[in-house]
Amino acid sequence: MTEFEKMQQGNPYSPADAELTQFRFASRRLCQTFNALDPAATEQQGMVVTKLFARRGKEVAIEAPFTCSYGMNIHLGSNVAIGPNCTIIDSGHVEIGNNVHIGPSVGIYANSQCLLPLDILHGEQEISLPIIIGNNVVIGGSSAIKAGVCIGEGAVVDIGAVVEDDVEPFAVVAGNPAVVVRRLR
Repeated sequence: MTEFEKMQQGNPYSPADAELTQFRFASRRLCQTFNALDPAATEQQGMVVTKLFARRGKEVAIEAPFTCSYGMNIHLGSNVAIGPNCTIIDSGHVEIGNNVHIGPSVGIYANSQCLLPLDILHGEQEISLPIIIGNNVVIGGSSAIKAGVCIGEGAVVDIGAVVEDDVEPFAVVAGNPAVVVRRLR
C-alpha cells in the first residue's frame, strides 16, 4: 500500500512521503492564493475553493486566512460559514453538513500522532480518522475538534471547547474536554 492509501484507510502512515508532501504543497499554494485575494473577489474565491475541496455546496463563505493540509478530503455542504484563522488538518475525511457556522480560530484535526515506538521507528507517525459535522451545527471560536469525532445535528460547541468524543444531536458542549452542559431538545 502507498502512504496515501494507508492514510485514507486509517492505517499508520508516514506524512513525510513524497506523494503526500506534493499534495500538501498543492493545497498550501491554493490556500495562499485564497488568502491573498481581495475579500470582495467572491467569484475568484469560489474558483479557488472549488479546486481545493472535494465537494462544495452552495453559499459557502470562508474568511481568510484559511489553512488546510490536503483539501481533497474536505466535503462542505451548503450554507456553510467559516470564520478567519480556521485550520483543517484533513488527512482523514472531513464532512461538514449544511447550515454550519464555524467561528474564528477553530481547529479541526483529523489526524493523531502514533505513540507506539515501532510505528515511529518505521516512519509511520500519524493515523487519520474521519470527522463528521452534522447539519445545523454551530462551532464557537477557538474550539478544537479531534480526530474520529462525530458532531450530531443541531449541536452547539461552545467557545474554546475541546471536543474529544462524539456530540449527540441538539446538545450544547463546553469545556476541556467538552461535556454536555445543556440539551436543546
